[in-house]
Amino acid sequence: MKLKLTFCLIIFGACSDSKDDEKEQIVVVPEIVSYQMDVQPLFDSSCTNCHGNKGKLSLTSYQNTMKGGENGSAVIPNNGAESFLVKKLNGTAKGQRMPPEPQNPWDETKILLVTKWIDQGAKNN
Repeated sequence: MKLKLTFCLIIFGACSDSKDDEKEQIVVVPEIVSYQMDVQPLFDSSCTNCHGNKGKLSLTSYQNTMKGGENGSAVIPNNGAESFLVKKLNGTAKGQRMPPEPQNPWDETKILLVTKWIDQGAKNN
């Protein structure tokens, strides 16, 4: 019976909807969010291919993120909900959500992490 159950779990796992190309990054929201340890790695894995040094908004460093882009500031320290960056991640800002299709939207935990970092003052920590 254990062998059948193990076999079924393997088959169901192999047939799940997970994308072969995408590795889901597990994100835990700490009490104090660190830009260097928590936020920048998310940007590096999902954003900097387009929002690198050649883009209108660069998320390659703290300084570039805080500088903003052609739409103005991406981050309003202490106000994550009104920050353009969070609105783009939530799909509530004008234009397409970020990351754009065909990429999957960020899950709530990743967005919460960025929002919390901004709400904590958007520090370079």
